[in-house]
Amino acid sequence: MTSPSGACQYCGRQNDAGAQYCSDCGKPLTKAAAARAAVAAGGGGGLVSRTSGPESAGEGGGAHGAGGAGAAGDAPCPLCGSVVAAARGSGGDRRLTADRRSDYSLTLILVSEMATEVARFDRKQATTTIGRTEGDIRFPEDQFLSPLHTKLSWEENRLEVRDLGSRNGTWVFLERPHRLTDGDLILIGSQVLRFKRLGYPGPHTAEADATKRMGSMVPSADIASLTQLRPDGSSRDVIQLSPGRDIHVGRERGDWIFPYDPSMSAQHATVRSEDADFVLVDDHSRNGVAIAVRGVTTLQHGSRVMVGDKLLRVELPGAPGQPA
Repeated sequence: MTSPSGACQYCGRQNDAGAQYCSDCGKPLTKAAAARAAVAAGGGGGLVSRTSGPESAGEGGGAHGAGGAGAAGDAPCPLCGSVVAAARGSGGDRRLTADRRSDYSLTLILVSEMATEVARFDRKQATTTIGRTEGDIRFPEDQFLSPLHTKLSWEENRLEVRDLGSRNGTWVFLERPHRLTDGDLILIGSQVLRFKRLGYPGPHTAEADATKRMGSMVPSADIASLTQLRPDGSSRDVIQLSPGRDIHVGRERGDWIFPYDPSMSAQHATVRSEDADFVLVDDHSRNGVAIAVRGVTTLQHGSRVMVGDKLLRVELPGAPGQPA
């Protein structure tokens, strides 16, 4: 059971009562833990601010960053922060939990707007953080990146991505149709859209004098909507979604057209009605369709992730066409 006092001030993760370090982003939760982290990182015992911490030491991190004080894969205890190395002798108790891997290799490829390779980041740690001024991989010139923006980590042989409370979110591009859930944020071209479930409307109560109200004719019950969001988060245009009606979105063709968005394809995406659900489909667009990460999202070989204005492609060893 968690306590409000165990909430990480940086990423918001609720931790067990008494925890010294956030089990998600590794930030110190108490002044004592911050002081210990500063000493271990060579900081001379000073306190660590909210926007600094083990990950800010860059490649290899501080005492509790990715790849921290022990060998790769030695995880700090979230309660005391100490690193317990796994026994490595033959026949010894390796103390490996089910979510440990023997190989954490992955490559992140920075891709330009022309789909060309700009840079490669080869990683062999269980966790990789990305940010503007903090993290294992940093892009200090990207003003859309938060200081510490996102984290990739191996969990039970899955590569997962988690947003660390960034201002602009972490986006994963669709590789297959995506069934929308209430609150999903969608990126189509440069348009940020929010999906909202409305539910089926209930029966209207009869008027006292039996006079029927006038109103617009609609195709059927509206049970969801897509809202275009401005940079400040306020709403602009809205389109209603109803059962049995597909909505096409594009720059030139469709039910919702954005002629002023040059990054959008002529017909870019479809929101397909499937009974009472709605499924988002990329219509072979030039720039793809992305969903903002909520909680964690599992990545595959070839997955594309956008942080700030940087597009990164994931390459995993052992995938078809890749060296083992």
